[in-house]
Amino acid sequence: MRRFTLLFALMIFIGVQWAQAQTRTLSGSVTNADDGSTIPGVSVVVKGTTVGTTTDLDGRYSLLVPADAKILQFSFVGMKTIEILIGAENVINVTMQPEVTAIEGVVVTALGISREKKSLGYAVQSVADEDLIRTGNVNLLGALQGKVSGVDIKPSSGMPGASSQLQIRGARSFTGNNTPLYVVDGMPISSTPAYSTGNSVTGSDISNRAIDINPADIESIEVLKGQAAAALYGIRASNGVVIITTKSGKYNQIGKPVVSIGHNSSFDVVSRTPDYQTTYAQGSGGKYVNNSSYSWGPKIVDLPDDPTYGGNNHGHPGMYRVMQLEQAGLDPWVYPKVYNNWNDYFRTGYTMTNNFSISQAVKGGNFSLGYSNTDQTGIALNTGLTRHNVKANAERILNNYFKVGFSSNYSNVGIDKLTGANDGSLAGVLAAPSSYNLAGIPYHRPGEPTRQIYYRGGSFDNPYWVEHNNTFNEKTGRFFGNAYIDFNTNVSEGMDLKVRYQAGVDTYTTHLQDIFGYGARGNKKGVINNYGTSNTTFNSLLTAALNWKINEDFDFNLLVGNELNDVNLKSYTETGQDFNFPGWNHIGNASVVTANESQWANRTVGIFGNLSLSWRSMLYFNATGRNDVVSTMPRDNRTFFYPSVSLSFVASELEPLKNVDWLSFAKLRVSYAEVGQAGNYYDNYFVAPTYSGGFWVGAPIQYPVDGISAYIPSYSLYDPNLRPQNTKSYEFGVDLKFLQNRLGIDYTYSKQNIKDQIFPVPLAGSTGAGQLVMNAGGVTTDVHEIMLYTTPVKTSDFQWDLNFNYTKVTNMVDELAEGVESIFLGGFVTPQVRAGIGNTFPVIYGSTFVRDKSGNIVVVDNPGAWNHGFPQMGEPGVIGEASPDFILNGTTAFTYKSVSLSAVFEWKQGGHMYSGSNGLLDLYGMSAVTEDRESTFIYDGVKPDGTPNDIVRGGPNDPFAVQDLYTNVLSDIDEYYIHENSFVKLREVALRYQLPKNIYKTANIGISLFARNILFWTALRNLDPETSQGNTNMGGSFERFSLPQVTSYGFSLDITF
Repeated sequence: MRRFTLLFALMIFIGVQWAQAQTRTLSGSVTNADDGSTIPGVSVVVKGTTVGTTTDLDGRYSLLVPADAKILQFSFVGMKTIEILIGAENVINVTMQPEVTAIEGVVVTALGISREKKSLGYAVQSVADEDLIRTGNVNLLGALQGKVSGVDIKPSSGMPGASSQLQIRGARSFTGNNTPLYVVDGMPISSTPAYSTGNSVTGSDISNRAIDINPADIESIEVLKGQAAAALYGIRASNGVVIITTKSGKYNQIGKPVVSIGHNSSFDVVSRTPDYQTTYAQGSGGKYVNNSSYSWGPKIVDLPDDPTYGGNNHGHPGMYRVMQLEQAGLDPWVYPKVYNNWNDYFRTGYTMTNNFSISQAVKGGNFSLGYSNTDQTGIALNTGLTRHNVKANAERILNNYFKVGFSSNYSNVGIDKLTGANDGSLAGVLAAPSSYNLAGIPYHRPGEPTRQIYYRGGSFDNPYWVEHNNTFNEKTGRFFGNAYIDFNTNVSEGMDLKVRYQAGVDTYTTHLQDIFGYGARGNKKGVINNYGTSNTTFNSLLTAALNWKINEDFDFNLLVGNELNDVNLKSYTETGQDFNFPGWNHIGNASVVTANESQWANRTVGIFGNLSLSWRSMLYFNATGRNDVVSTMPRDNRTFFYPSVSLSFVASELEPLKNVDWLSFAKLRVSYAEVGQAGNYYDNYFVAPTYSGGFWVGAPIQYPVDGISAYIPSYSLYDPNLRPQNTKSYEFGVDLKFLQNRLGIDYTYSKQNIKDQIFPVPLAGSTGAGQLVMNAGGVTTDVHEIMLYTTPVKTSDFQWDLNFNYTKVTNMVDELAEGVESIFLGGFVTPQVRAGIGNTFPVIYGSTFVRDKSGNIVVVDNPGAWNHGFPQMGEPGVIGEASPDFILNGTTAFTYKSVSLSAVFEWKQGGHMYSGSNGLLDLYGMSAVTEDRESTFIYDGVKPDGTPNDIVRGGPNDPFAVQDLYTNVLSDIDEYYIHENSFVKLREVALRYQLPKNIYKTANIGISLFARNILFWTALRNLDPETSQGNTNMGGSFERFSLPQVTSYGFSLDITF
């Protein structure tokens, strides 16, 4: 037994020695050539085998290799792959160089997948952080304006926190959502308003939730324009995707904390002042009327001659009596004077933003913490915004296989705002007579703060009284973020597997308050409406990605996954009618109080896959498929499948083209995709009846009445066969770069066929309901996009860059429901914004001028009639198309050593809008076009017999013709209010100076001067064409008493150390 034991031990010893002779251990470290820091997670593989490992947190590795191993291969994302011949040394240390061209060519696509841009078969456009923060814009969508092709951004007004709409390649839904999906650090978040502005003719604007994002926190934005780019997100991404990556410290120098401090200050003024007539006083028919909204009175200089109020006849020569001063207990006798009530009211707004962040990259991880505060005072009284943002990101490599991380964002936003349209807070600012001292005359009676003093009747409130008595605000607290865990492993040579699980939440609560105070609107007793919503979205995402380098020619990638999106919403309303006594505008002081709440939940579960195959870095094929199950649709119609395919051919990789000096890059791409958009289906239900509209303050009837409640069937019925609208998208593009990438052009053509629109179709009254929500109708969208970028001059000290984006979107309504020619989107009884068959989307619909077959306006030919020679009202019809013909924008930047000068312009050609303010300036007799009331005129048109109009009106013998024309004819014809709103704007100008390092060796200090919206030309008279109202699909097409846009001047200081 002892001999056997010795023999066995000897055999083991010999075997071990033989094995050691067949293998050897290699070890070493991997460092970054830029800063000497070690790199964890580097793949170390014996080329041609499955033997491999990865570097640890200290960048070190140890690997048992076969004795016949020849080459050791080191690879890491963003670094050039290195191959080292294995010699006699057992310690191999490696220094890796950054692969700059690869980093520049990598973009983040759907579900956070990083891909080479040249491999994409669809259009994606990137916006860097410096382009967003260059001029200190606190609104993300405002910061994006003029910088992306295929995108139309429509601001609503110059009010702080005003809603804006971003549409990618036109609209896809008549009455539904046309906003793209926003994804922040991998987490899909809400960006739409908490509430719709409905018909957008009463109340105030309501901000969209993109206002919660601080542009200074953003590292980059990728805009996925086409459906093929967004298809992996399924039913939520039919309108495209905006992928936002926030700053994380990932690319900092390892070991050194980076502290950044920034400050922005900007000063805002009204961008445009209307051209007023300053000759005529308040009144009508040439007579002074001291409570009239019109300015068709006598000349201002003649007011002392008025028989009733003139001082020449009452012992006050050269003066006249102002009743409103008498009401204020002041001396009513004043000398005539011209007042600029517009300039007197608006103030210089001020915006201040402070940003602070600290980030650090360490061996095996990184983190970033940030805080931002924005305080904005608007140009109008009682308007402003405050916003606090806190963010935290971190990532940690646990070992060779696992990595964890999280991203979190908190915001708290408060917005004070004013009302528009029929509730216009600024009606008096816009149209107060030049003879009336709106700012100088007290706005309430002595000792009676709720009894207004105003130049006109009670339809609107004195804007100075509004500041102290009416309240419209919204306050939102929000958190969104996610946490994730990654598992990475090498399956075999050239094959690796990555499994990722991510869980995230987006939750916000918005409280809104609308108060018309005691004494509002003709000394009524006021109304209060408190309402709000709490919205929580939970997102769960599991993906597994297999990357396989089959051989030197082929690469294969496969991704499969599951996503769950769960939404819970609760909303409430509290309405109080008629305050019992003045001085306390509170729900507890209301005579009649009603309240309601609702709860809503929905869930979407998706299973998806993505397959990619590439050949020789030249030909790239990609296919996706996603199946969604949606709870908001009818029970038997909840499952939908959406595919996409794309192909990219990099022609410049062909051997004959590789040696063409002037051609740097050439690619052809084509894609097809289908996506959808779900609707909301409800079984029939009952509601409490409501009565509102017009110029009512609150509701004229509120239940319960005498303790009795009432319920009626819902106004809307829902088709039990409802299915999602479907978008089929086709895209073709070509990308070319020349002269070592100094000149490039990208062209994309895309076509979208949208079928099965979901919208309410009117029902006959006999049905007991007003509308049926169903599938019907279709839209076709044709889009042309061109991106041109060039560097005309580049030296060691100086560089000039130019970028242009051209977009032409034709959004045509092909069909609606049977028997329906157009559908209502918003507006008044007339005019309205509609979707109409055979027209672009949307159109403005209202009363027209009577015209002949050649389009000439036909005037009345009836001698002796008051309207002789004036135009006539025709039948209702389409009076304007809101969509522009094209959009051209661009950026130019000059850099000389440490000084840079940049500018952004935008040209939007074509399109119309209903300009209620312009029409009312004419109606009231306050616009400059109404100033000449003594000359004769001939209205441009033809007589009923087709001959040119030669009917002369006005002059000394026809003194009231001008007022009749504007107040009794043109003001009743909606088409007169339609204006072309083409414009060219210099959106941004920024001058930046980076202080030399020899002044502050431990810090980078930059100083900037900037301006926004400083120069523009427009076809629209008196107003900025980007002043509109509504956060719905009628946005940009309708305006009445909206807060004007602003011009901003400012400076910024940023310090990084």
